[in-house]
Amino acid sequence: MTLQLLRDLSRSTLPLTVNDRGAIDQLRLLRAAGLVAVFLSSPHSPTPFARVLVVTPEGRRALSSSDQMAIV
Repeated sequence: MTLQLLRDLSRSTLPLTVNDRGAIDQLRLLRAAGLVAVFLSSPHSPTPFARVLVVTPEGRRALSSSDQMAIV
């Protein structure tokens, strides 16, 4: 699911604001892995959000690798 989110983000116009809590959790994982640059609101915010700034070069390489593995 997280890889699909990364793929969707790579095809989106960035920056992009995300309000879905599940997607925000996935973005935390992607950020920790260095695959996206994202600004996250405080976890205690009454209206949490994430502002995705960019899919990093590492994120693009991860997508490229996963696409090549799908072909094999």
